[in-house]
Amino acid sequence: MLKPSLNSANISPLTLSKKTIVSTTENHWQGRTDGTNWMHNALTVFMRFVPLRFMYLIADIFVVPFYLLFSNSYLAIYHYFRKIHNYNPIIENMDLYESFSKKNDGFLIFSAHVGNYELAGYTLRATDKPFNALVFAAEADIIMKNRTKLFAGNNIKMIPVTEDMSHLFTLNNALEKGESVSIPADRVVGEQKTFATTFLGREALFPAGPFLLAAKRDLDVLSIQVMKVATKKYHIYIKALDKYGASVQERSMNLLHSYITHIETVLRTYPHQWFNFYEFWKS
Repeated sequence: MLKPSLNSANISPLTLSKKTIVSTTENHWQGRTDGTNWMHNALTVFMRFVPLRFMYLIADIFVVPFYLLFSNSYLAIYHYFRKIHNYNPIIENMDLYESFSKKNDGFLIFSAHVGNYELAGYTLRATDKPFNALVFAAEADIIMKNRTKLFAGNNIKMIPVTEDMSHLFTLNNALEKGESVSIPADRVVGEQKTFATTFLGREALFPAGPFLLAAKRDLDVLSIQVMKVATKKYHIYIKALDKYGASVQERSMNLLHSYITHIETVLRTYPHQWFNFYEFWKS
């Protein structure tokens, strides 16, 4: 049997540079266990005299966070789960999102306070056009800073809701440029105009603004809901909302009813993932 050699690949051992050696070993095990000798000795002593459960606790509190913060090895495990085992969210009707993104016209995305919609910001990458998310400016500063940092790589921009209503100009400018805008369409804040309609068998109020905006501009609208199905698995539901109607009022109401139908469908499957922690229904 022929054995592969450096010479068979037309590479002489004498011609290997330091750069070549480094590049060929970057994706290989370094040949030894991390840590110094005293660390290995201490670990042996600990495992001999300390209960195993306490050792696991120490590893969870100190060792795992250390490697997540200061070592690149976590990327290998990340790729193992995401690429080898395909630990990605299940996306239903992804083709709808991609087709809307490829159009020249802007479109709207209606979210709701169910499931974990924020995960869509890390999954639905805005490669064809920027993704603008309308968010409430009263959110904690640290949360807003982290969102901005993490979303930046996915071409996602946040539009904070402001008291002087200047966010409406930013929103309209984004739509004029043919970009997408995400709006939470289930929560009434302040003295907004509302639509009263039946939701899960009881009358409830929904903000009229998102539906009137879509109807007046005759925009395409997607309802996107991200639901948790297991400890580390999510299901993203994408639906195109019905916008037919002869008048703005008729189109807005059809959009509302189509949106509510989608929310009701996912909530009947995931009733515990409802996150409007106030009396949502009128009665």
